[in-house]
Amino acid sequence: MSSSPDDGAGHTHTHTRTHTHTHTKNPSGRLRVGLVHAAFEGVQIFVGGVGTAIRGQIGALPAVQRALANQGVELTPHFIEPAYLPAHPHYDEKSSTHHRERIRETGGTFSVVPSGTTGLAADAVWGDPGLGELRNWQIASAALAGRLIDLASRYDSLVAYCHEPVFAFAPVHTSLQAEAAGVDITAVYVSHATAFAHEMPLPNPDRLMAESLPVHWAKISPGVRLGSISHYMSRHLITDYGANPDTFVPTRNGVDTTDHWYRRRSSAELSGLLTRHGVPVDRDLLVTFGRGVPYKRHDMLIRAAARTRRRAHPVIMSDTELPEVRALAARSQVDATFITSFDRELMASLLQWGRTRVCSLSAENEPWGLIPMEARLLARHGGAVLVTADSGGFSEQVADGIDGFLHMPNDPAHLAGVIDQVLGLPEDERARIRGDAAKRVLDREAWPVKIMESLRATVPGIDAVADAALRELRAVP
Repeated sequence: MSSSPDDGAGHTHTHTRTHTHTHTKNPSGRLRVGLVHAAFEGVQIFVGGVGTAIRGQIGALPAVQRALANQGVELTPHFIEPAYLPAHPHYDEKSSTHHRERIRETGGTFSVVPSGTTGLAADAVWGDPGLGELRNWQIASAALAGRLIDLASRYDSLVAYCHEPVFAFAPVHTSLQAEAAGVDITAVYVSHATAFAHEMPLPNPDRLMAESLPVHWAKISPGVRLGSISHYMSRHLITDYGANPDTFVPTRNGVDTTDHWYRRRSSAELSGLLTRHGVPVDRDLLVTFGRGVPYKRHDMLIRAAARTRRRAHPVIMSDTELPEVRALAARSQVDATFITSFDRELMASLLQWGRTRVCSLSAENEPWGLIPMEARLLARHGGAVLVTADSGGFSEQVADGIDGFLHMPNDPAHLAGVIDQVLGLPEDERARIRGDAAKRVLDREAWPVKIMESLRATVPGIDAVADAALRELRAVP
């Protein structure tokens, strides 16, 4: 029996794994562990928070592999996605090539499974069109389960993280077949958002069903677990989906603190890029980022800016056009810059620019969110102070007044007051807040540590050596 860390809902639990087959060790006698991430975006598709998390894992895995190898564990990663054509609207050839090569360098593989499409956008008549429909999920999950059973035959243990409804049925299929196939698989269903919380007021009933299945199957099968990406999401799955707290393992997202993206850019480099994108460099800036969907609440920055006597210029960067927010800005007589892009260099430049005062993130019921971590690490030497809604996973990432600020959800007047407070801070106080914020991210949110914490709660053989591996990982600057 092995003990897991806090599951993200404030619970700890134990789980018992029964091995019903004999492993064939490699000549060195090392424990061989296979690690699978099955997601609908990340390598081929460069869009969205799940994709960012997958790419972060890819970048951090070599450090985890080295730390585990020093403890006698061979970790081999595999990344699996639905098959996409280059004609897919979000296919990114450069990113796909780069991340496939990074996976190959780890000794792992990238592969695809069918999903009931021709490789173009899945589309859906109800709910999130990018996820597709029930038939897509059934096909992709069944195909993934077959792949997992085949992969598991190569390892002593295999842990598979099945992200989102596209792969919601795979944990059930694998748990039913694992004993017959003589393999050891732990399938972890990771929900980054749900129909019940993020498609309201009218959720997709098929998605509700698909998301509920692994939640309840985890109560039945010891080979199925639920991933906890935040306290908020764990509480939500327990309260609204009936999850058993003892079935969670931690799967919190992090950042690859060694990524070159977090480098410090020169003032000339920053001003040049901002100018090319039409961002005024002679005014104080308020910036926000995220997909162009209602719950991200990009409108809050416009509403707040109108109440701050237009002391600073709002910049809204989203991956889709936001005509309703543009119209709101025009009605409110707020001069704002709208950028429809996922250009990471532009995002980094906006956050690091010396006259960017606030990064405001007002999403409600955000499951966790990577941008708060990214923003604080990018702005550690200068630029934006973080302000987030006191809602969802955002609330867990900010100590109000210490390393950022919280504002009341759906309250533009309160947000305006917080922005005014930040604009009035002396530079040394802003620098202290940014420094504390970056330290929090570096100390708590590095991807290698997050990966190890999840593996130790999921694979008993890793749990036995995790403390030593974690000490090594935390010692790396």
